[in-house]
Amino acid sequence: MKTIKQIADALEVDKQRVYRYIKKNHINEAHHKNGVMYYDDKAQTLIQNYFSEDKIEASTSGKSIASASYDVLLKQSELFAKELDIKNEQIRELNLRLSEMAVALVAAQQSAHAAQALHAGTMQKQLTDGATDPSEPTASSRGFFGKMFGRKKSPPESKEWTAYP
Repeated sequence: MKTIKQIADALEVDKQRVYRYIKKNHINEAHHKNGVMYYDDKAQTLIQNYFSEDKIEASTSGKSIASASYDVLLKQSELFAKELDIKNEQIRELNLRLSEMAVALVAAQQSAHAAQALHAGTMQKQLTDGATDPSEPTASSRGFFGKMFGRKKSPPESKEWTAYP
């Protein structure tokens, strides 16, 4: 005679599973001593047959689960390959756009340099032709309040300053 724990250890299953099977199938213990239930050989054989069939079903269903899992993984890998091809094409397109933008940027920089050189040439020509120096302030460069309340310079021959009345 064996206890539930001994039977579960022999079958390599959880003792709660064995206990549930015993209660579900109304298998009575052969002997009860100090709260421990002992089962005879007939009950042990019945329990062992159930759990050995359960192991066989689990192993065959495990094979079908494994093949189904393999099929799912195969489909997923095909989808990933398709997505990877799409992403590679997008990367190629973006690289092409990036190179076009780089060419446009170089052209814009060259035109900006040409415009700066033209402006510098114009400024140089104005300085050599005797034009006014743009850094010197002119009479019109005074502000509004300077014009209204400031003193007016007298002509160069007179050195007096006159204020507005």
